[in-house]
Amino acid sequence: MDVGKSFFRCLAAVVWLPALTGCADFLAVADAPGPEGGVYRVQAGGAFQCAKVQNLSALVRDARTGLLYGTVNRRGGGVVVLDNVPGGGIGVVQTVATGGRTGCHLTLSPDGGFLYTANYASGDVSEFRLKDGFPHGRSRRIRHRGRGVTPRQKSPHPHFVGFDPSGKHLYVCDLGCDRIFVYPWTREAGVDPVAAEQLILPPGSGPRHLVFAPDGDTLYVANELDSTVASFVRAPEAGKWRPARVRSTLPAGADRSKNYPGAIRITRDGRFFFVTNRGHDSVAVFATAAGGEFRPLAVVPTGGEFPSDLLLLDDDRLLAVCHRRSGGVACFDWDAETGRLTPRSGRAAVPRAAGLCL
Repeated sequence: MDVGKSFFRCLAAVVWLPALTGCADFLAVADAPGPEGGVYRVQAGGAFQCAKVQNLSALVRDARTGLLYGTVNRRGGGVVVLDNVPGGGIGVVQTVATGGRTGCHLTLSPDGGFLYTANYASGDVSEFRLKDGFPHGRSRRIRHRGRGVTPRQKSPHPHFVGFDPSGKHLYVCDLGCDRIFVYPWTREAGVDPVAAEQLILPPGSGPRHLVFAPDGDTLYVANELDSTVASFVRAPEAGKWRPARVRSTLPAGADRSKNYPGAIRITRDGRFFFVTNRGHDSVAVFATAAGGEFRPLAVVPTGGEFPSDLLLLDDDRLLAVCHRRSGGVACFDWDAETGRLTPRSGRAAVPRAAGLCL
């Protein structure tokens, strides 16, 4: 294990964690360059910094081991591994370079044997083999090729990595070339670098993040560059994906030129999903239907600037929203019967809040 031996040396420090109270208990990422950057625990409306890591951008947790993994955008890009330390805190126990640039998202394989990062600036995906939960050896990089039609799409820009419910394929949203790459995956070999399928979005869409329906046969993708959501349905006879529907994330008449959809989350029953509008500073709420159809229910202001991520909590009765520009995490009560989001009073103070994690 490479403890403390990397270009991130001296980035991290341990901060002791207060006793936990309340039912809404989750983690928030502060993407800040100074001592405020790192991991915060949000509980009962308050926030407490539990690990200092500069320029942390995304975070995932392995429920089997309790280890946390984060992407760090400093001196190229890297991954930090965090664990509990004596005394009740969280500390960085390993840091490794991805080999790519600007890691912005990451995921674990279904068996916990691999870690993948989406490297926005270098246009590739890094694959790490894990040994006892820690990256072992150098990463393998899966490079993308292609471009889109807008000034931000002169080269590939992977922005999301995640597995489908079957755990047999890794999906990569590439904002730079308007495609979703589908890579076969096995626990023995990792991903097959030759994409089995590519889902093509309308030109200039800029796919950022996606979610699956519970059965895995419908997916919904939030498009950053044209303020839309697109759905795809898997054809049962051929097993291939086909486009189904595209709808705006904004209310009629809203200016989409300064809006950039960010996160998308779906309820566990697959009946509803939510998308953040960064710029319009709102959450769009949609109801799903058969065949990849979906319809807008509401667009709700979040009360902060640049809502970057969402997290469903408390058996999908609570929605947390974090704000990267204004900072802070807000919570909304969600009523599936009425389709209504109701803001709770107060806000947890997290500076430059970029991501949320259970």
